[in-house]
Amino acid sequence: MTIMEWLTSASKSIDRLDAELILTHFLEASDRSYLAAHADDELPNTAVIDGYVERRAKNEPLAYILGYREFYGRRFFVTPDVLIPRPESEDIIEIVKEQNPSEILDVGTGSGCLAITLTLELSEAHVAAVDISDDALRIAQKNAAHHNAKVEFHKSNLLESYQPKPGTLIVANLPYVDANWDWLDHRTLNYEPDLALYAEQGGLELIYRLIDQAPAECPLILEADPSQHEAIVSYAAKQNRKLVKQQNFIIYLQ
Repeated sequence: MTIMEWLTSASKSIDRLDAELILTHFLEASDRSYLAAHADDELPNTAVIDGYVERRAKNEPLAYILGYREFYGRRFFVTPDVLIPRPESEDIIEIVKEQNPSEILDVGTGSGCLAITLTLELSEAHVAAVDISDDALRIAQKNAAHHNAKVEFHKSNLLESYQPKPGTLIVANLPYVDANWDWLDHRTLNYEPDLALYAEQGGLELIYRLIDQAPAECPLILEADPSQHEAIVSYAAKQNRKLVKQQNFIIYLQ
């Protein structure tokens, strides 16, 4: 079977782009343009990639099938133990870079994509990261080693076991999904860890707890659904925190 024949067959079950990405990964090609240039090349045994197609056809996220996801121009290992990095989270990086802090703490680090990216983008900053999950921390440490990023990792349920230094800029992409939202696509979300997705109180329980725990002198940059921003800003105001910036999915609180 040639590359083109396989792509034509696979595209009957899954999106063509997904099929191309699967095959590019399998062939260890630099990019998808390789496939067009070698369309008539014969493929070796296709059992592995056929299995990938079957998994994708069942709505398993492509990132878990391939074992990685791109974030801010870098590749991060992911497994079903961590949330798949989303493009909207890249706004956190941009806002933090504007502030150029010397101390950063990533709460609920997951794959480590925020902490590691900030370490690499702000080489003078000291970056720490915490997560409640041992499995997530292992993935984050693997990603840090892969990118040669010096991040200080700790196990902690939010800030219960780790206290940031005064003035530390805290970033957090915590679970904020309300399981009752009627627009959710559970076919895909069911593959991701509930611990990293869902929270009580309309998805805001952990965000509220972090606002309560964070020292007053530590600003907060939080990710949440835009429909939740008004409630978060209102809650934060009761803790004498003011809104500095609101951008897409991101809220910056002083």
